Amino acid sequence: MFGLFKKKNNPDSVTVTDKVVISEQAKLAVLLEAWNNQPQSVIVCWFEDSLEKITAYMNEHSSVAVPVLLVREALTAQRAGRTPLFAEHYPLLSKEQEAFRAMHLEKAVVYSSLREPLFNQFGGDRIIHVMEQLGMKDTELIEHSMISSAIRKAQDKIEQKTDMDHLARSQEEWIEKNYKP
Repeated sequence: MFGLFKKKNNPDSVTVTDKVVISEQAKLAVLLEAWNNQPQSVIVCWFEDSLEKITAYMNEHSSVAVPVLLVREALTAQRAGRTPLFAEHYPLLSKEQEAFRAMHLEKAVVYSSLREPLFNQFGGDRIIHVMEQLGMKDTELIEHSMISSAIRKAQDKIEQKTDMDHLARSQEEWIEKNYKP
């Protein structure tokens, strides 16, 4: 009624669909499955450590070369019109949205593990505990607006308490270098 309770969307923001699993190993398996279902895509990482882990996993578990790029490479011609499958979130929402817009995306799909450092900022361990009590398996994908909202809030919280954006090899290192709670 009158739009009072309607969610206010930023018209410049790219819609993000979060696909979350419990463990890192499950995320790698889910990423490979997503790429197998959509071989015209490319897996995109924010951090070098993630790129190395994902590349090693794909080389070990796929008979075909799976393209894995860093975001800065995906912004160039190397992406060659392929649909990006993001393997993680960047801790700062504004930088993440900026990259999505630079890639001319209307929607972005981000695969995450509840064991990633970003999830520690909003109680990922509690979510894992609840999921395990419900009998969910590590490989079961969760795709829910509440989790997406919690991720955005964590990114906003981090952004408000971050003065500089120092480069890092991993999400964990980035949080150590940049985020002062």
